[in-house]
Amino acid sequence: MSPFLLSVPEVVTSHYVIATSEPPVDPYAVVPWRVPEPFRKSAIEALKTPRLGIFTIDAGEATWRLDDVLASDEDRRRIRESSHQILLVHHALTVEQPHREQVARAVARALADATNGVLIDPQARQVLLRDGLARAERGWFRMGDQWFGTRYEADEAARRPGPGGAAGCSCLRITLLGLRRFGLPDLVIDEVACTQDLPALNLLRAVASRLLTDQWRWCREHPARPTRRLDDHPRIEPDDFWAFWGATPFLDGAPVVTRLTATSGGTLEVAPPDDYAGTVADWSREVLAPALPPLVGCPADEDTAHARSAGGGA
Repeated sequence: MSPFLLSVPEVVTSHYVIATSEPPVDPYAVVPWRVPEPFRKSAIEALKTPRLGIFTIDAGEATWRLDDVLASDEDRRRIRESSHQILLVHHALTVEQPHREQVARAVARALADATNGVLIDPQARQVLLRDGLARAERGWFRMGDQWFGTRYEADEAARRPGPGGAAGCSCLRITLLGLRRFGLPDLVIDEVACTQDLPALNLLRAVASRLLTDQWRWCREHPARPTRRLDDHPRIEPDDFWAFWGATPFLDGAPVVTRLTATSGGTLEVAPPDDYAGTVADWSREVLAPALPPLVGCPADEDTAHARSAGGGA
C-alpha cells in the first residue's frame, strides 16, 4: 500500500439552476420566508454576502448544458419550454460543509417553489424531486438525499459477452457525481459487467460515505492544511454503506478492500486491490455482490419512523 496526497480546497463552489417561465422581479425578496428551519437564519445571512449569488437570464442565453440531466419526461418538457433560468452560485469553506451546502440547496428549493420551476443540480446532473419524504432539507445531512448523481457510459465493443456469458462483459463505466461541491473528486469504476452494475454503484456510494466522513473530520482538526494523506487501499465497512442512507443495517454485509487511484481527469478511480487476480467484472460478482446489500435505495431511520407514525408501516 502506498498512501497519496489528496488536495483539500479551502473554498468550494456549487451551482443550482431553476428552469421557469415565472421569473420573480426580485428573487432575493421571495426566498427567506420560504426557507424552512433550521436553515432560514443562515440563508438570510448568506443572501447578504457575495458567497451566495442569484442571477436570472433568458433561457436562450444559457450556456450550460441541461440536455443530459436525469429527469422525467415531464420535467424535460418543462425545462425545454421554460422562458428563463435562475442560476444560484454558492461559495463555501470546505470546513463549513455540509451545512453551508444544505443552506444553499434550501434556498434553491425555495426559489423553485416560488417560481413553479424545475430545480436542477448540474454537478450531480439530475433534477431534484419535489415530492417524497426528503423534498425539504433535513436538519441533519444524509448523503442519499439526491446529493450525488450517477452517469453510466457503455462501451459497445466491450458489451459482447466473454467466456462467462453476459456476466463476463465489461461494458460499463459508472461515475458518482457531486462530490466536488464538498471538496472531493468524483468517483469512477470502469469495466463493470452490465449485470453487476448495482454492486459496483453501491461500492461507490460506500466509498463516498467513507471519504466524506474522513474529510470532514480531517478539516475540523486541520482547517488550514491544503492536502491530506489518503490510503490507496481503504477497507470499506458495511457501516459506510448504511451511513450513506442514514439507516440501521437490516441486511448482512462484509468489509471490502478496494484500490483508489487519482486520475488525470480529476476523479478517483475505484478498482480491485492489487492482490486480486481477476477482472473488475469477476470482482463485482465474487466479492462485491456478496458483501454489499442489493438495495437500489433505502429510507432513513427517520423516514421509517415518520411513515409508521402516519400509519404507513407495520
